[in-house]
Amino acid sequence: MKRVVNKLENSKVEVICDVETHAWKEAQEKAFAKLANNLEIKGFRKGKVPTDIAKKHIDTGSVFNEAINAMLQPAFEEVLREEKLQPFARPSVDVTKVSDTELQLKFVIVLAPEVKLGAYKGLGVKKEAVKVEEKEIDAAIEKLVAQNASLVVKEGEAKKGDTVVMDFVGSVDGKEFEGGKADNYSLELGSNSFVPGFEDQLVGHKAGEDVEVNVTFPEQYVPELAGKKALFKCKIHEVKEKVLPKLDEELIADLNLPEVKDEAGLREYERKSIAQQKDAQAQNEAFNKVLEKIVKDSEVEIANEVLAEEVDGMKKNMEEQIKQRGLTLEQYYQITGEKEIDVEARMRIEADKNLRTILCMEEIAKREKLEVSEADVDAEMKSIADMYKMPVDKVKEILGKDLGRFKAELRQRKIQAFLTKENIA
Repeated sequence: MKRVVNKLENSKVEVICDVETHAWKEAQEKAFAKLANNLEIKGFRKGKVPTDIAKKHIDTGSVFNEAINAMLQPAFEEVLREEKLQPFARPSVDVTKVSDTELQLKFVIVLAPEVKLGAYKGLGVKKEAVKVEEKEIDAAIEKLVAQNASLVVKEGEAKKGDTVVMDFVGSVDGKEFEGGKADNYSLELGSNSFVPGFEDQLVGHKAGEDVEVNVTFPEQYVPELAGKKALFKCKIHEVKEKVLPKLDEELIADLNLPEVKDEAGLREYERKSIAQQKDAQAQNEAFNKVLEKIVKDSEVEIANEVLAEEVDGMKKNMEEQIKQRGLTLEQYYQITGEKEIDVEARMRIEADKNLRTILCMEEIAKREKLEVSEADVDAEMKSIADMYKMPVDKVKEILGKDLGRFKAELRQRKIQAFLTKENIA
């Protein structure tokens, strides 16, 4: 197959292919035979229509289309193999000439974007020093104590922070609506988990009371309820208040934290935990600064097709997450007030940034030969096995289907370790 290869802008190549006459005729013959085999004409069994009759019922255009479809993939694979090309996005294909004796195809293939790296060593990015304040330790312990609070039924009026157990039925214009009814529902007042104004109207009421709650749904809500006034008839069964436990040796023992025996040990444990979290955050911020510097000083050509595929993947992922929350895409836009065109524009900016970062990191990995060996994989699997106290063979079995992703993550970590060592002080 004769080919002409033309280099285009943005890491694209145009390949014009002239299919040999004999190959094209053979493809037409096979296409005709396939179409004839599926032809149904009264008086003949399917697949048994005589050739001369079949020709009267199968037009040339149908034969061409069938033959071209059959030839596209083999022709494309031959181009990639012979020209040693690796596509980075979906190619486009056009039929530029077609007759019973000739077929010319034009492929436009998007290759991996070209990356011209700037400086990626010795950038001198400093990691912020970590300091833990005593008030941060106090807050962490207070949160820990609150997490171990118990709910105790109380007499008297409900206040913010209390939990009411109730039945409720919601209606709009006197008609109940879907999702507006529940029995023995526990609601913490002040949690802001219900429609604005709902929880406030339960404050001051006691167990056994019937309470009518009037609210207006926000304008940015599901279409059938957005902006509408609703009445909720509530029957309060119980009011419960949070009772915080004492910070004593019994509670500390119940927390079951390693090497923590008393309050002093707990404070030291929280100090180290906060320091580790802050250090990880500081390390991550410094690494992001390194990446920003590298990308800024590098030149990366990204074809629109590549960017479009990345955005398309982001949109599909977003839609899937929205579906998992029980919403349609249209409902999401109505609730959030966002416009699809704005979301897509934001995704395009994010996709461009992500692609440039990934491509620069990949180029650095090639230059520095940062590959993952089988020894690296085995060592990491052993580490996981030791952590979870299971046989290495079991880890291999679990990771079997995702081994490619596992290796990619190890490679990413290796690149990050290299860039951290070379650039962060």
